[in-house]
Amino acid sequence: MNQRPTDRLVFLIEFLDLPEATGDPKAKWEWYQLQFLNNRSILSCDIKSRQVGWSFTAAAEAVAEAVLVPRSTVIFVSVTQVEAAEKVRYANYCIEALDQEVRPKKLIDNRTEIELDNGSRIVSHPCRPPRGKARARVYLDEFAHYPRDEEIYTAAVPIITRGGVIRIGSSPLGAQGLFWEIFTEAIQAYPGYVRMTVPWWTVDHLCKNPKEAKLEAPSLGTVERVYEYGTERLIYIFENMPLEDFQQEYECDWSDESVAWITWEEVKRNQVDAQLGVLFNRTVEVNKNNVIEVEFFIDQVAEAIKAQEIGPVLVGGMDVGRKRNLSELVFLGLPQQGKMEQWPMHLGISMDRLEFEDQKHIMRLCMDKLPVSRLLVDDMGIGMQLAEDMENEYPIIVDGFTFTNESKQEMAVNVKLRMQKGLSPIPLDRSYAYQFHSIKRMVTPGKRLVFDTARNEKHHADKFWAFALAHEASIETFNVGTGANPLSGYRG
Repeated sequence: MNQRPTDRLVFLIEFLDLPEATGDPKAKWEWYQLQFLNNRSILSCDIKSRQVGWSFTAAAEAVAEAVLVPRSTVIFVSVTQVEAAEKVRYANYCIEALDQEVRPKKLIDNRTEIELDNGSRIVSHPCRPPRGKARARVYLDEFAHYPRDEEIYTAAVPIITRGGVIRIGSSPLGAQGLFWEIFTEAIQAYPGYVRMTVPWWTVDHLCKNPKEAKLEAPSLGTVERVYEYGTERLIYIFENMPLEDFQQEYECDWSDESVAWITWEEVKRNQVDAQLGVLFNRTVEVNKNNVIEVEFFIDQVAEAIKAQEIGPVLVGGMDVGRKRNLSELVFLGLPQQGKMEQWPMHLGISMDRLEFEDQKHIMRLCMDKLPVSRLLVDDMGIGMQLAEDMENEYPIIVDGFTFTNESKQEMAVNVKLRMQKGLSPIPLDRSYAYQFHSIKRMVTPGKRLVFDTARNEKHHADKFWAFALAHEASIETFNVGTGANPLSGYRG
């Protein structure tokens, strides 16, 4: 290093037991973590792969700052309440792993705040504008994924007017949004920022030979560099993710928005953190080993309806899969205040290669325990028998729906119109976000418009189409949204 190391870096190297703090006996500081901790700039912005430890490093630096500078303040902003609590957990791990001679006493220790006996505070909260003491260190974690990025950034900057710093770190979320603007300076200059890029091939626990890969991997294609330099676990992850998702999540790639039907901005406009109580939502993935557990989540929704936390009517959609894809079951609900134009998502069930009898069991639980007024079920291919069986058991309420290019186009248009207006609240969940964004508007050689995902490694946007079916059920039943009748796919 060409400059004198920062006090924070020296403190952590000398006094923090890193293996104990991380729970990994082989843990060692990565190059980018040392660079992060040695950063003296007021502003920094890092684009990074997932699972490289940026959040932990930020929490460790926060602890060092809190110990070294009495009465200092550190503020973390995270995407969700769960992730906000995780920062406090990381900070506690670091405090407990400090040598006894420098380990501080805690006066306050809860899910959102730590206060030390020297008056320093570490505060962590979910995606809302930060407010607090001047001269604070502010960390905006996964900033690209904030639904209200500009509002939060505008609130964060004045905090450092008389001192303090801002540290931004995120995996990308398309070539748009304030994170993209700050990092690339594509729209205007942000001259005060120090920038760092951390793709997977520069990190020891993801790459077999980072020293060589730093030189060679950038000139290779994704497939070639993954199999040449990726660890066994990274290869497993790669083989189970759509290519574009992997490139964005692990290779710091700004995905192309030009053909995406639902843009990242539209996704973010409708995302709500269920943990904050703004949107009651439960999502669960079910496989053959935990079928019995799904009843618990269904009962939670039923209790929320009984307590009048959400409205008394649900509509649903189901996209049926079996071998390579999941069957997805989504329920939207009438808001308690009776706003017919807005139907938030309240329950999402992903069924991973379940036998049809198990899928029917879950559907019956939903129909018997919840006030479902309408459920549309994909009756294409392997879904035909399932749809017919449920139609017979729940006549009038359940109907099969045949996907055609025409019906898909109408559904995709209707969902987009509502998402543009922010009228389709969905959970702040990566899998839903990526599947909504994966829908492409394509033109066939015969000059026909097709709305579908161009990727087939893992999913066919099943979550999106289940959501779209539920939305169609709301249109048909309550004349919601456009008021048009898009149900051209009905079997008659």
